Amino acid sequence: MKRSSLRRALSPIAFLISLVYLYKSIDVRELPYVIREANYVPLVISLLLSILTVLLSALRWYLILRRVQKASFKRTLQAFVSGYYLMAILPPTIGHITKVKLVGGDYFLAFSSLLLGIATEVIIILSLGLIFLGFTKLGLFGIGIILTGFIYDKAFHKIMLTFFEILENIGIKKISKVLKNWWQRGYSGWKKAKEDKITFFITFLISLAVIVFQVFGLIFVGKAFSLNILPKKAFYAFLMSVVFASLSGVPSGVGVNELGILIGIGSSTKTALTAFLYKFMFQYQYSIIGALVFYKLLGGWDEDSSS
Repeated sequence: MKRSSLRRALSPIAFLISLVYLYKSIDVRELPYVIREANYVPLVISLLLSILTVLLSALRWYLILRRVQKASFKRTLQAFVSGYYLMAILPPTIGHITKVKLVGGDYFLAFSSLLLGIATEVIIILSLGLIFLGFTKLGLFGIGIILTGFIYDKAFHKIMLTFFEILENIGIKKISKVLKNWWQRGYSGWKKAKEDKITFFITFLISLAVIVFQVFGLIFVGKAFSLNILPKKAFYAFLMSVVFASLSGVPSGVGVNELGILIGIGSSTKTALTAFLYKFMFQYQYSIIGALVFYKLLGGWDEDSSS
């Protein structure tokens, strides 16, 4: 069975397991009291952090994108928010691929700029994840390996060009030429954006801020229900949520996101409510907003795109 088929088969199972776990975590009799006694000030703070997270993530993409082609922040933000909806109805990878088309301009330049921004966030999450889990040396080693890859990406580029030449030599010329053209356009964008040291450094800082805001967003949602979630525990819960959602294949990670968070902060009525509200504020609400933006963009609602 192919990996994609296996993942589709396991997704309903992961979703059902998550629902059962969440159901068992909630005491229905306690739920009205927990909601009634909630402090809404921390929820407002968490909501503001979620908005900052989206704006900064879109800004990160825009800062890189404008180095490689003409770009509009408004259009970049619209494409980014639309991505939440697209990844709810499509596999995450296809969702990312589709939302890039919405920013306009050269598709492969735009895609390479998005990929560079995502790569910086993945580096930070993986590295901090290893360090927080107690693998400090391995985490630092991983940072070194990945940064080396960023520095010596020219070598990987040459390997890919050699691969395309091999395809041409064995008679697959048409496919090779198309792939080579796509690759060179994407790599030229990646290279041009990466060569701007200031933008590259700012991209890393934004990626770090995005992660910190998400972690503290969970802490503040917990405070609304009188939970004292330590930063280390909140980061672990955030990490588990990302891992579970990535592996499950469930659209938007609904259910498995919350399962990952509960594994990180514990299981109770308050933590279950915290997990759901946190994911709603930082993800699910943008899937709804993203749907509205996406279909308005398709209908020609906003022609402010670069070409």
